Amino acid sequence: EFMGVSVMEYVKKRKLIFASEEILRGRTILEVAMACGYDSHSGFTRAFCREFGFFPALLKAITIHLEGGSGMNHVFMERAGLHLSKEELLEKIKSIVLENEILLDEDQIDEMYRKADSAYEGLKRYSGDEYVTHPLHVALILACMEAEEDCILAAMMCDVLKKTDVDPEKLCLAPQVKALVLETNREHEGNQEWSDKKVLLIKAAERLHNMRTIEFMGQEERKKRAEETLDLFLPAAAKLGNEKLMAELNDLALKCFYRE
Repeated sequence: EFMGVSVMEYVKKRKLIFASEEILRGRTILEVAMACGYDSHSGFTRAFCREFGFFPALLKAITIHLEGGSGMNHVFMERAGLHLSKEELLEKIKSIVLENEILLDEDQIDEMYRKADSAYEGLKRYSGDEYVTHPLHVALILACMEAEEDCILAAMMCDVLKKTDVDPEKLCLAPQVKALVLETNREHEGNQEWSDKKVLLIKAAERLHNMRTIEFMGQEERKKRAEETLDLFLPAAAKLGNEKLMAELNDLALKCFYRE
């Protein structure tokens, strides 16, 4: 229902996403076609083309240039390397902001980065990476989505009040950015209160990065996060109308139930 398609169409899409992943892992197109229940190479190819707009054979020609990058950008959102340093993420944010012609200059980005780096100093993620890399990944996702400037800046402190004891008044943030930081860090019951589109964008992007790195959590916690993603964040993403965001949240959540 949240994906906006019939059950039959949903199952077909899931099969073709699975097929894409298997082709990228090196299986032949015929093997994948048979595994997905298609009677022939040609029938599978036609379905694949209708869904994605290009032949499955092209997947075999994809070269992934970014460390930890994904060849699934025809289905999901582009992602940066899993363990990039905070400095590397900062440069990627600047690059994407410039590429997408977002009205942020380097000084604004650098200033917010310094404040975030100081606020999260000493904290680590389950993966062992510096914690500040999480909000930086969230900001990068939003830059790729061409979000507004204050939204990207606020994302650099998407959970700062939950993870630290920093005083928001001492951060000296611009009024619009401060308002977004406060609202994004506020505890919510469900997603009913996420009425501001910018807050909704930040929360959805934050959940996407958390789901991309969920492998570092225990199995029970993964299932809990996956259920929450399907129940709360998938409908939130549906409100935004971003099909790639919806598809990836859905995919990552479902995999938590059958991943060993």
